[in-house]
Amino acid sequence: RNVTNVPAQALALMNDPFVAEQSALWAKQILAEPSRSTDERLDQMYRTAYARLPDEQERAAATAFLEEQTALHGGSFADDPRQEAAWTDLAHALFNAKEFIFVP
Repeated sequence: RNVTNVPAQALALMNDPFVAEQSALWAKQILAEPSRSTDERLDQMYRTAYARLPDEQERAAATAFLEEQTALHGGSFADDPRQEAAWTDLAHALFNAKEFIFVP
């Protein structure tokens, strides 16, 4: 990939319907196996997106994000750690991270 810093690229990743659709599909895929724990799901997402596992700080931040998004969507993460909308939001956030966009 060419190295660029174009604002339109970031806006496209945040607002493009295709990216939103892919985020939802990824969340469905991650939640498809009900026996997986939250940590196992996070590990799978980080392996898929970045070819590595999340460190402890990233894991804590992702879990906090899921808790906040679940609350914003009207639920409780403690009661329903598999709320699809929250996982879709996390997938969308991972797509928008610099590590996903730029190849070092």
